[in-house]
Amino acid sequence: MFLFIFLGVYISVLVYFMFFGFGRPQLAVIREYRYSFIPDSIPLWLPKHFSIDIIKLWIFALGNLLAFVPFGILVPMVSKNHFKTYFKFISLFVFFILCMEIVQMVTYLGIFDINDIIVNTMGATIGFCSYKISERMNTLRKYLVSMGLSIVGLSLLMFLIASVFNMTITPHLQNTFGL
Repeated sequence: MFLFIFLGVYISVLVYFMFFGFGRPQLAVIREYRYSFIPDSIPLWLPKHFSIDIIKLWIFALGNLLAFVPFGILVPMVSKNHFKTYFKFISLFVFFILCMEIVQMVTYLGIFDINDIIVNTMGATIGFCSYKISERMNTLRKYLVSMGLSIVGLSLLMFLIASVFNMTITPHLQNTFGL
């Protein structure tokens, strides 16, 4: 029961930040649909230079990744029988995040952004894989250590994947679609 309540609170906080955080209600005065359907880059990178603006962008990008890690942990925890496989879990997550992005766009409280969907999905994947790796641990201490190390290791892997994507596929997309 506690996990259901925690999941509900987590999703409520997530919805708040997706629709009302970061000055989004002020964006609602813009009355046009804003969207990005073609991934131009995955905004995950390690800063090479340090300035306030770069650090803010980096924290925002990192937050976009890490904000969905709990989703990947909590959903399989509360529904052990329904979302055992990654395919079932990720299908639910993609449906959820697509709905959220569409609502952001049609309410003018945000942008439907495929880059955000990719990063959010990477975060949920980190959570799901960390949960699956850690669920076999037989003590709370081992479980928490395994969970923490999995999250850190998989996050670094996602940064690497994003870097490879940005160096190889992004230039091709820019040439093809004129981004």
